[in-house]
Amino acid sequence: MKNLFKSQTTYEILELLSQSEGTKFYLGEIANSLEKNSANVSRELTSLIEEGIVSQETVGKKKYYILNKNYQAIDELKLLLAKNNGRDFEKMFKHDWFLAEEIVNISPWFMAIPFYCFTNGFQEPGGHAYKQIVGVYHGYNLCFYFDKADAHEGGEHLVDKFLGDIDFMEEVNSKIRFYSDKLNEVVEDIPESGLEKLSKEKIWEYYQKHEDIHLDYYRYGWIPVAADMFGDNLTNRGKSILKKLGVVEDNIEEYLSLLTQPDKASRLKEEQDNLMKIGIMVQQNPAQLAIFKELFRKFKEEDVKFFGLYTHSEEYEAKFSEIVRGLKAKISPEIMSQLEDHYHKYFYTKFIYTEEQGVYDFEHYLKELVRMVNGDAHLAETFADQEAHTAKTLQERGALIKKLNLTKDIQRFFSAWGDFMVTKTYRRYAQLFALYKTTFILEEIADRVGVKLKELRFMKSSEIKAALFDGLIDKAEVKRRVEFCVYYTAKDTELFYSGAAAKTITEKYIQKHEEVETSELKGQCGCRGQARGRVRIVNVISDMKKMAEGDILVSISTQPDLVPAMKKAAAFVTDQGGVTSHAAIVAREMRKPCVIATKIATKALHDGDLVEVDADKGIVKVIERA
Repeated sequence: MKNLFKSQTTYEILELLSQSEGTKFYLGEIANSLEKNSANVSRELTSLIEEGIVSQETVGKKKYYILNKNYQAIDELKLLLAKNNGRDFEKMFKHDWFLAEEIVNISPWFMAIPFYCFTNGFQEPGGHAYKQIVGVYHGYNLCFYFDKADAHEGGEHLVDKFLGDIDFMEEVNSKIRFYSDKLNEVVEDIPESGLEKLSKEKIWEYYQKHEDIHLDYYRYGWIPVAADMFGDNLTNRGKSILKKLGVVEDNIEEYLSLLTQPDKASRLKEEQDNLMKIGIMVQQNPAQLAIFKELFRKFKEEDVKFFGLYTHSEEYEAKFSEIVRGLKAKISPEIMSQLEDHYHKYFYTKFIYTEEQGVYDFEHYLKELVRMVNGDAHLAETFADQEAHTAKTLQERGALIKKLNLTKDIQRFFSAWGDFMVTKTYRRYAQLFALYKTTFILEEIADRVGVKLKELRFMKSSEIKAALFDGLIDKAEVKRRVEFCVYYTAKDTELFYSGAAAKTITEKYIQKHEEVETSELKGQCGCRGQARGRVRIVNVISDMKKMAEGDILVSISTQPDLVPAMKKAAAFVTDQGGVTSHAAIVAREMRKPCVIATKIATKALHDGDLVEVDADKGIVKVIERA
């Protein structure tokens, strides 16, 4: 079909304008997108304008180009291009896709950073870039997909690189910390007020600095995930090493968990430990403790009983916030100062990953402190027990290393692997702070270009820049994306599809709807142990009210905002994640059984099912259906 046009360049120009109908391009954008010489593109555009196929508009000093909707054969032309695009769809989308992750609250604007990095910037330093990635959005709900063979090849490549160069593993952990700190530094400068007084050039400077450093952050930050999340490549190689050392099958999960025990505390544990230390201060002050205990007694026995509220429901939390506000004036200055510092240090950790989550207020931490002080009468002993348990675990790890007679390199391999768990939360906290801070920039840009914040989050960076500087924006297309769209990225390619095109892509190439019926699930051990209880599916904060003490928390993947529910659970089971996942890290720190990477737990299990969790074997058995 391309031979029907005057040249290959002519065809590619029309194809680009047709695929992005409604979007106006300036010469440099077209030339860069097509990787063509600007002079050649200009010559072809002049010819297309003369024939009436393409329209030209001048905004400021720039000329923009768009398909001429009044061209007499425009419908026939678009039909021809669409038919050929069908063949292009085959090349782009006909793959053996698998669901890498489902995230219930995330924006395309943010995810475009890692996705574009993985296909365009991940070659260095990892040595393997993904060929293509697809994201399917229903509003802020995302399912993203990798080609199965491509993801497996990437995982194997990284594990080979780890074992061939232990220095590289240690460098990855070092670089994750470095770029996380740099990300914090860059976004710290973003003002939270007065942005309306800034020039668009200054606004864009903040925007671009963040995007550049976040791309670098992901080049290293995703390496531990890519090595184990999709095919258990790292976990399977670790098990293989232990088998070759003569470790019997029944001991492999236990030994692997012990050898990858981190030396350092994660940011999650640091946050919990910090609050616990404040709780200890309260318990060591009799007058302060009496105030905390009386408030909690009154709330639990009188207010909640009267209102009949469910724990963690919105109504419950609102009432609790109201009650604890009266506590502020009674708290000693020393304790109040410590709690305020804690709030300022961690308030943004609720921002997972959009404005719809928001941030924690001060009352949240005051409520957590009240719960902690009254839920455990001996916090100092509990803290000491936790420290002693960690020390004992590290001693057991040292004894196991001697027992197995591990070489120095294999010791470093397992140690760096364990450190992946620490750097995972280190980078996550930096990322959440960045997402919170950049929202101020995005809100300001959205106001200036005349769209809602959520709509702006469904625009590419190039589109946001064109809207901000040149007033070029297709608001109707953006609204279609918010409703439902497909995002595709490959080398030098970044595309959105909405409407009928998105529906065709997902139904024909991407999503396979399969019924899941099974009485036994198999996953990986996130933390050893056994438990029995009733299933509660918990993916978002509003689900937490379902949890009772001893339930089994089942989730697509856990996040920090679900920790209150995790504290009640007897065990965790997740669809996704590797040994560096949030669920696995929290499970180790809470010493609770955890089975990760089952792929289907939230589909195969239902609220109220009675299950047995054997995390040692990575098995979840259904005993009784609800």
